[in-house]
Amino acid sequence: MRKDLGRAYYDENYGDYEARTTRAKLAFYLALVRKWVPEGGRLFEMGVGQGQFLQLAAAHYQAAGCDINSFGVAQTAARVSAADVILGSHEALANRPPLDAVVAWDVLEHLPDLDTALAAVQRSLAPAGKLIGVVPVYDGPLGWLVRRLDKDPTHVFKEGRHWWIDKLASQGFELLECGGILRKLVARSYYLHLTCPQSVLRSTGVAIYFVARRNDS
Repeated sequence: MRKDLGRAYYDENYGDYEARTTRAKLAFYLALVRKWVPEGGRLFEMGVGQGQFLQLAAAHYQAAGCDINSFGVAQTAARVSAADVILGSHEALANRPPLDAVVAWDVLEHLPDLDTALAAVQRSLAPAGKLIGVVPVYDGPLGWLVRRLDKDPTHVFKEGRHWWIDKLASQGFELLECGGILRKLVARSYYLHLTCPQSVLRSTGVAIYFVARRNDS
């Protein structure tokens, strides 16, 4: 587990965190979850950030989450007072009622113990439960740009889209949906977040989103 840097982590690596967490991005995340997870189900967010997504999800799901950053946990607890938000990583998934969804928005690439984390997610999910997430990818025509702009020293996995798809399969997940995202902070004030057209972004986007189901076969 990386060192808890508190608010300094966000300031040093992401600048205006709120500017990067746009309504369009959050709306896309929530719509993706609602497409695949029945209303009222149990949802756990790995890496809650500062709580923007969990705040929206709590209106539709029994929401809980974790983060290793104490500042983020405190911010999230203030936003979503009814949610159970824990300081920690994937070990926080243990001893919970079976979950209908685990979501991880730009989190998995930070986990040095990725296989252990994915195994913990598998154990935590109800039958046919979903892992839904986003990861940056460093392949395709824009891979060089992603590497150049990525200043976050806690990114331990800088891999391509097919690597991530293969990783999920190797850990027993069945891929249900996958697509590309184009995103960039423009002039320090506008955050671009595009998910269309998928015919182009699936192979050229700088990140991918995915929905993967616990495979009980």
